[in-house]
Amino acid sequence: MDFVFGLLAAVLSGLGVGSGGLLVIYLTLLGNYAQLTAQGLNLLFFLFSSGSAMLFHFTHRKIKYEAVFVLAVFGAVGSVIGSLLSGALGGELTRRIFGIMLIVSGMLALRGTRKIKDTSKNS
Repeated sequence: MDFVFGLLAAVLSGLGVGSGGLLVIYLTLLGNYAQLTAQGLNLLFFLFSSGSAMLFHFTHRKIKYEAVFVLAVFGAVGSVIGSLLSGALGGELTRRIFGIMLIVSGMLALRGTRKIKDTSKNS
């Protein structure tokens, strides 16, 4: 079952769906992994999926280096702050905050999709 869901998450990742959140949910609810272990496995998964995407974009020359620099700096700072906050808040509260963030993110994504469909009907 782990292999099948991992394959499904990889396919969804290739299609641009936020499969990392799905993978963490699967690992914690069905795989009985601890939250931090699931997040670590998700990060490992992300390294491979993002590495292949990066290779594609480098070979097709679709990289905006200024944006990469800005995102890398803010990503590094954000990851340090997030790590410190996660350690200070504890696992249970971090899990709840992560779950709420996934629900809000999903609702916003659905809302954005609906707006795109509505504007395409009007044109």
